[in-house]
Amino acid sequence: MIVRHMALENEWNTNENLQNAQKLILGSFNPYNINGDNTDYYYGRCTNYFWKAFAELNNLNPNIFFNNLDLKLEYMYRYRFCFMDLIDSIEIQCQGNNELIINNFINQKIHAEFSDQVLFTTRTLFENNEITITRTYNQGIINLIQQGVIQRVIHTMGNNTIGIDFRTKWQENRLGANGFQGFINQIRNQNNINFISHSYSPSGRAVKRAGPNYFNNLKHWLHYNLIHV
Repeated sequence: MIVRHMALENEWNTNENLQNAQKLILGSFNPYNINGDNTDYYYGRCTNYFWKAFAELNNLNPNIFFNNLDLKLEYMYRYRFCFMDLIDSIEIQCQGNNELIINNFINQKIHAEFSDQVLFTTRTLFENNEITITRTYNQGIINLIQQGVIQRVIHTMGNNTIGIDFRTKWQENRLGANGFQGFINQIRNQNNINFISHSYSPSGRAVKRAGPNYFNNLKHWLHYNLIHV
């Protein structure tokens, strides 16, 4: 079974949203849920702190961007940044092609827990069944960078996922250049971009676990990379 990114379902990455941008923000994957509970845009869920931090940097109510796509696009245009995620879609398979197991895995691990550890794992056990996960990486990132307008790239997966030396936690050794590490290397090798190595994750899990100073560090990081330059 294939789970597609919300951007593909709702055409988030239109030329209008990308053409003005000089800064590109990379995330991992935002799954489209056919049963609902979808967000209006990147980092749009109320549990995520990206737009809360960005609102406070602009002296706005922390919740002003939630369910307000027009305001998001207005500030993206003003500060010349855009978003893309590394994964376009994931295919979930299991032994015996058990649809019930696959659906349970998707509902629990992809739609509810939303963990990068799951997204970037090739094989795992779930309810005593072996699950295989295959990722299709977003070549639109390379195409956008090659247009020559993007100057700075940052990622929001945190340095536990992509280290400051750009070494990925999950290597996908069998896939080589077609895997996670290979795709990050491909982005880095594009000419005339500054891929920022230091990263903060705005996920609710990261903010709550990392202590009281983390949110302020996230705001400083966003200010430097999106507003200051």
